[in-house]
Amino acid sequence: MFDQLLRPKVAFLVGIGLLLVGFLFEVVVYPAAIYAAQSIGYPLASDFAQGLVQIVSTISWIIRFVGPALIAASLVLLKLDRLSAAGTFRPTQTGATHDEAGD
Repeated sequence: MFDQLLRPKVAFLVGIGLLLVGFLFEVVVYPAAIYAAQSIGYPLASDFAQGLVQIVSTISWIIRFVGPALIAASLVLLKLDRLSAAGTFRPTQTGATHDEAGD
């Protein structure tokens, strides 16, 4: 299952999806949460709502960071995939360390 997530197309689509979700969080959920937190008159309920607003803000920040990272990773994976298909990129494993190779 993990190897299917490393496909460039899947990583790219997940990155785009995360950017869209982050945008929706920022435009729709975050202002509604702030409005709800400000409209509560009780201090304890207002503190609880402010905590929820901070959670929404943190989730939005994480999503906005991970989305572009996945898009960049998908481009790198696509380039490596094309290089390996063309035969120009062939990772080798000799089993010898740098010190043993000099002997």
